[in-house]
Amino acid sequence: MASARTARTAKKQEKFLAALATGLSVSNACSSAGLARRTAYDWRDADPDFAKAWDHAIEDGTDALEDEARRRAFEGAEEPVFYQGKQVGTVRKYSDTLLIFLLKGRRPDKFKDRVAHGGDTGVPPIKHDHNASALEYIEKQLAAIAARTRAHSEGAEPNDGGTER
Repeated sequence: MASARTARTAKKQEKFLAALATGLSVSNACSSAGLARRTAYDWRDADPDFAKAWDHAIEDGTDALEDEARRRAFEGAEEPVFYQGKQVGTVRKYSDTLLIFLLKGRRPDKFKDRVAHGGDTGVPPIKHDHNASALEYIEKQLAAIAARTRAHSEGAEPNDGGTER
């Protein structure tokens, strides 16, 4: 049975790759080039040069997205301000979230998310007795937290065997 796939032309490939290079997803780049997503992947599988060009286009598109994120984080974007249904001005909005992602991308060791082992309670984790049930373990953890909370509210320093953070 004959395939209903899009005919492979240099023009369609170029249009697809150019769309990828702007930061579009594979699906939207396919729509832009007028081809089915499966067709693009078939072309990629069949042609190492096209696969390499695809990878380069993805990198270019990612650079474009990063540049736009940086612009929004540093320069912001004007957003309309409305009063009683009418636009009365604009306000410049910046994206702290985008700035955080940019910092995490540039310096992941410095800006990575950190998870405190044993929770943020300051209570060292209790050694798990593998013969005890999970419920018993949780109850021990909660009792240790409660004791620390009581000691703190009473102004006493609990003896937890560790140092204060």
